[in-house]
Amino acid sequence: MTMEYHKSTIRKLSGKANYYVVITKPKAIAKRYKEVERRSTGTSDKKLAEKLQYKITKEIYAEWDKLLQREPFFEIVEKFWDDSIVGHTIEECKVSGEATVSGEKVAIVKSLMLNNLITIGVLNELFEQLNIEEARKVRFASDFLSEESVNPYPINIQQRNINEGLAKKRIKKDAEAVLNKTGCPTILDLLPNYMNDIKWENVSKKERKYAPNYIRYVVGIIGDKPVDQVISNDAIVLGETLHDEGMSTSTIKNYKAHFSNIMTYARDKVVNDSLTPPTPWITLNPILHVSMKDYGLGKRSWEALEEDQLFKLFKLKMPALDRLLLTILITTGMRLDEAALLTWEQYKTDKDGLRYFDLSEGAIVKNDKFSARNVAIPDCLKMPRVGKGKLFNFRTNADGKSSQHASRHLNEKYLHKIRYDKADDRKVVHSLRHNLTGLMQNLSPQPASEEMDWVTGHAMEGGLTQSERNKTYKQDISVAKKYDIVNRIKHPWLN
Repeated sequence: MTMEYHKSTIRKLSGKANYYVVITKPKAIAKRYKEVERRSTGTSDKKLAEKLQYKITKEIYAEWDKLLQREPFFEIVEKFWDDSIVGHTIEECKVSGEATVSGEKVAIVKSLMLNNLITIGVLNELFEQLNIEEARKVRFASDFLSEESVNPYPINIQQRNINEGLAKKRIKKDAEAVLNKTGCPTILDLLPNYMNDIKWENVSKKERKYAPNYIRYVVGIIGDKPVDQVISNDAIVLGETLHDEGMSTSTIKNYKAHFSNIMTYARDKVVNDSLTPPTPWITLNPILHVSMKDYGLGKRSWEALEEDQLFKLFKLKMPALDRLLLTILITTGMRLDEAALLTWEQYKTDKDGLRYFDLSEGAIVKNDKFSARNVAIPDCLKMPRVGKGKLFNFRTNADGKSSQHASRHLNEKYLHKIRYDKADDRKVVHSLRHNLTGLMQNLSPQPASEEMDWVTGHAMEGGLTQSERNKTYKQDISVAKKYDIVNRIKHPWLN
């Protein structure tokens, strides 16, 4: 239980023949000081009453749990939750942006996993308290965060056949297990060879690592079908299911893309060699041209912070390195990954004594020449004493990027605290980049659009494609020109 209730006792009440179970009520329920709950055992035999005491006590506790809206789920998580490590309370997690999309229980479990506060054993225990949609979302998150295996679904659902549908809403799907008459390999049969295909040599480590999880998730929805029995409607079922789970359009398109890619692999490279000559199992990809544009919540753009929110943000108490990173973002317009991965070797001074960060060795985030640039540093950005190595100590992922960990840290520690309410959920650390763009646009005279793009490293402006801009503007503008732009911007919230 979330709170410890008082122990029960056995008593005979005045004027009553039978024994009663008596327990002092918790303060949240009691209407007066030390009010008690009395429940008859139905017997005057003390030994029999004592045998019934445990059962009756348990029933009373269960009623109180329900009355207090307590659930075993929260009983478990409160044992492991640590505000100082997670950065916010359980109640704050319940109203976070993640909870809005995925549900409060999913958001809480993911926070515990991300901060390494629970073991696989505890995670399996929590699965028992989730419904099927919640369990699938947590299972997917755990696949990304851990190489250990966890129960895929709550025990009361585990015995159901996955191919009978993981939720009632999948009414369009034939629930019966597929009969494989031809002996064609299934989607998961192909997965190991697919992941060893030559196509992955030129794909990022992150995408290569997570691709199997996307495909397994798809299989969890449509079943592990033989590839010659996959039909276009399977993509529709996928889109509808992920839409109902609250995923964005872009995320749903990503799932469908991974599904389509393994089907293309099956079409091009998997043959039935029991025949002479060997014959392809499938000659077309049935889901290739199925559109996902009508599914999902749509893209939600981040919003710039209001002026009062900027003042609140920089008034918050925070370590010097966190303040430095936020200051770099608001004063230079750099991407979070560009700033979070900075090294002291990139901090330089030009021939005129102007300070800048050198990103010209290659774009960290985007592989184009507009990202590979020099970033001018305005006078209001005070740098600490020069050192060696990385400025910040965020963990990097398989592709060497830090934005995921830096974003989570800064948002939960600071940005969430300065939002107006639950609906104000488009204010994140990336918003500072939007603020810098808006501040440049309000300068008088306003810099040319291509100059502002070179400041922030945007790849295109208006109707010009990247190749057209490459031909038109050729190369990065000077540090002096950028310095003139960013140094004209006033940042009173930094004082």
